[in-house]
Amino acid sequence: MRVLIAEDEKRTRAILVEMVQSLECEVIEARAGFEAIKLVKDQHPDVLLLDGLLPEMSGFEIARFVRNLAPDYHPRIVMITAVYKARRYQDEAKLRYGVDVYLVKPVTKEAVSAAVFGGVVKES
Repeated sequence: MRVLIAEDEKRTRAILVEMVQSLECEVIEARAGFEAIKLVKDQHPDVLLLDGLLPEMSGFEIARFVRNLAPDYHPRIVMITAVYKARRYQDEAKLRYGVDVYLVKPVTKEAVSAAVFGGVVKES
């Protein structure tokens, strides 16, 4: 499984990369919104782990773009944020932007695993 991690904070990105690689997934990294969009177009990852606040384009805008990219491309979209914690943001992310899973930082490996694999925690 190919997973795009779009996170601008270097340390957080490294932690997420380590978590996802330990789940035996291929990882693609992006530091900003436009880079994430380019990687999505070029590589069609199976799962997108998007930070809510990225430079250039928010994770929410990326999610909306991806949902309108191609009718036959439906990656799992996971939003990870430390800022938008209220339930209304979670609901809005799912309804308006097509987000499948909404995680609030700090995240655990178990939560990331469940998000990546659709609710099933993969043991490593």
